[in-house]
Amino acid sequence: MSLLCNTLKDLLLGNRGQHLSYSAFKLAILTGQLSLLAFVVNIGYILFDLYHEIYHSWPALSCSAVLSLASFLLNKRGNYFPAKITLLLSTNLTIFIFSSIEPVETGHSLFIICALGAICTLGFEQKKTAIFFVSLSLVLFILSMVVDLDLFTRKQFSSDYIRLGMTINFIVTFALAILIFYFLVSLNYYSERALRENEKSLHDKNVELVKVNKELDRFVYSAAHDLRSPITSVRGLITLVKISQNPNAKNSYIDMMDTQLINLNKFIDEIVLYSRNTRVAVKTDTINLKKMVSEILTSLQFYPGSEKVCVEVNIAEDETLQSDPTRVRIVLANLISNAFKYSNHTYDNAFIKISSIKTPTHIEISVEDNGTGIEEQYLDQIFDMFFQANDKSEGSGLGLYIVKETLEKIQGQIRVQSECRKGTEFLVTLPWEIKEVTDK
Repeated sequence: MSLLCNTLKDLLLGNRGQHLSYSAFKLAILTGQLSLLAFVVNIGYILFDLYHEIYHSWPALSCSAVLSLASFLLNKRGNYFPAKITLLLSTNLTIFIFSSIEPVETGHSLFIICALGAICTLGFEQKKTAIFFVSLSLVLFILSMVVDLDLFTRKQFSSDYIRLGMTINFIVTFALAILIFYFLVSLNYYSERALRENEKSLHDKNVELVKVNKELDRFVYSAAHDLRSPITSVRGLITLVKISQNPNAKNSYIDMMDTQLINLNKFIDEIVLYSRNTRVAVKTDTINLKKMVSEILTSLQFYPGSEKVCVEVNIAEDETLQSDPTRVRIVLANLISNAFKYSNHTYDNAFIKISSIKTPTHIEISVEDNGTGIEEQYLDQIFDMFFQANDKSEGSGLGLYIVKETLEKIQGQIRVQSECRKGTEFLVTLPWEIKEVTDK
């Protein structure tokens, strides 16, 4: 069916219908169909009359066939309005000529098709032109019925010819009317379907917008609070430095100010990561997983207490995947640094285990530690913005939220298994290759 539709489209429009709106495309298709059918019908009438040894009609029918073919070619070349005018004028005048010559019973019903064709092919945007052609069909019908213009001599035909002519005209009128009404019903159906899809899309986007606005309000409120707290602390420490006479105390206050500013800088970095993740497009490249993990561990080698933690990496040297290197690094760096941060340094066997498991379509990366763990009641909330499940937390609560948002961008998922005071395992699932990148 799709092949047939594409063949029909190529026949009627070639490659000129690609940039048309849906309704304009359908109107152009209908114009091409009616032009082609008018040509075929004219040729059929010529052969029919010649078979019955009637020769007065073929010049007018031939002229109408040529004009129908001209309308078809104009439409195919993108001259849609001239094609419609050519088709409507030629069909109206041809039907008028034969309604004036042929028996009254035969040809008048075709004026109905001319009127319907004018309304459908010209559409609402050209309604004045459509009204003109509907009026023209009506006027020509009345003239052919009630006014003798002495332009043509009405011929005399046998009853069998009249009956056969009526049958053929009815079939032609019926078939073209069905085509036109099917076009109208089809256009209305697809327009309503597009409207429903747009309404659903708008509703979904509105729901998402409400969610984003709520998150933004919360983000602004929490970010303002977290940005203000270190500033307030530093200002208080500056006051203490000014009034203190003890050099050791002053050095202690300066160290505390430095710590506050380091925390503030980390928080600003997290805000930058969050912003970049939401607006920067996904860029895929080949990632050597073990090499990336080694680089992250090297950057964390001087993390406080890291010398007391045994790190075990179980990833093959040639383990690769196609994904966004920056985003994958953000995810792994956050999880590994959290494992160091919440490790239990009182254990003699404190460890962090980083491993990967292959599946036919995905890779699962595990970051496991035997640190402080997370209470079960908080497991469903740890990926929420600014949520902190542990009173030992020194960060902003943005880290795991950024991890989840980042993974959504690269079609990944994350799960967590944890037991308080026994340890935590984060399981990250990533596709071997991002097949279709969509910037949400």
